[in-house]
Amino acid sequence: MTTTLEDGRLDDPDADLDRPRRSRTRLLWLTLGVIGVAGAGGAAWYLTQEDGGEPAPQSAAPVATATVTRETIASSETWTGTLGHGEALTVQAAQAGDPAGQGGTVTRVAAADTEVTRGTELYRLDERPVTALLGVIPMYRDLGSGDYGVDVEQLEANLVALGYTGFTADDEYTYNTAEAVEEWQEDLGRDETGTVGRGDVVFLPEGGRVGTVHADVGTPVTPGTPVLDVTGTDQVATLEVDVADRDLLAVGAAVTVVLPDGAEAAGTVTASTVVEAPSAAGASAAAGAGSGEEAASAEDAVVEIEVALAAPVDAALAGSPVDVVLPVGERVDVLVVPVTALLATAGGGYGLELVGDDGATSVVPVEPGLFADGRVEVTGDGIAEGDVVGVAGR
Repeated sequence: MTTTLEDGRLDDPDADLDRPRRSRTRLLWLTLGVIGVAGAGGAAWYLTQEDGGEPAPQSAAPVATATVTRETIASSETWTGTLGHGEALTVQAAQAGDPAGQGGTVTRVAAADTEVTRGTELYRLDERPVTALLGVIPMYRDLGSGDYGVDVEQLEANLVALGYTGFTADDEYTYNTAEAVEEWQEDLGRDETGTVGRGDVVFLPEGGRVGTVHADVGTPVTPGTPVLDVTGTDQVATLEVDVADRDLLAVGAAVTVVLPDGAEAAGTVTASTVVEAPSAAGASAAAGAGSGEEAASAEDAVVEIEVALAAPVDAALAGSPVDVVLPVGERVDVLVVPVTALLATAGGGYGLELVGDDGATSVVPVEPGLFADGRVEVTGDGIAEGDVVGVAGR
């Protein structure tokens, strides 16, 4: 038999040049990333490539396989936050006893973690005690006999709560009020003037603890200088999320706080406040300065979330990063496979490559459900618990 190479092909006089070529079908696995669901792993896509003509023989069994299991599957969303004591209220220096109102020198200051209640001494300015009282109206003026107003009533309510009597707690600062104030000043070791100056007290909405101390003993301060922060006593995780996630982390939502060492603590969302992102604030300032940049839009905003821990954890973890985990879906007693076993067929839809006892394979159509932690819920007539399916990696 003679063979010749002619026009780029092998000629065989005995070959049947009219015989059609045999078609070939190949199974391709393409690894994908997340399929639009938090916590999902990779997924495999199943496609067929046809060379035309006859169908291919059964493909070989996959190299990697997994078993279909029946279990509960749950998905969650995770955000990163910081462990602390919530939003701080900064106590600023007010004018001391000098007539010019130029401040003074910090001569004593409460240490960090000091409990702050009604009557707590926060700091001393030129040895004049500055005392914490409870109330929502700031001390915006000096108070003495003859003054009227809700701020007078607030001050008198605090004196009553501290145990001082002999006056009526109303909106009038009377002679009897002044006598009670003198008694209070004597107990504090202050000059007994019967009047309360703007720099003598700081009204706080509620008690708490001393957080960061900004002015150490010996620091000269002027009115408005930060002296110390007062925070809540509860341990909380604070985080910022996109506005789109606000509904997920609504006030009252139960979450899990994962600590740096992997330990978990139960938590509850207690506050949700829309704030302007730092970048947006910069853009707004630039726009206001006439730089030509567009002002911040609603898309630039973020939501500040506060999560209160149900039980205290190690105080040394304050300031540490934590993960806040929220369950967003759960399926009980369902069939589950690795996400990498999921096939997307060329004609649309999804399937699994079922491996028989003899090693033969077939593609069974399934409907994917919940994705979580690299696994996916599947339903379909041709799949059951204990079946062996192929996974990406052939």
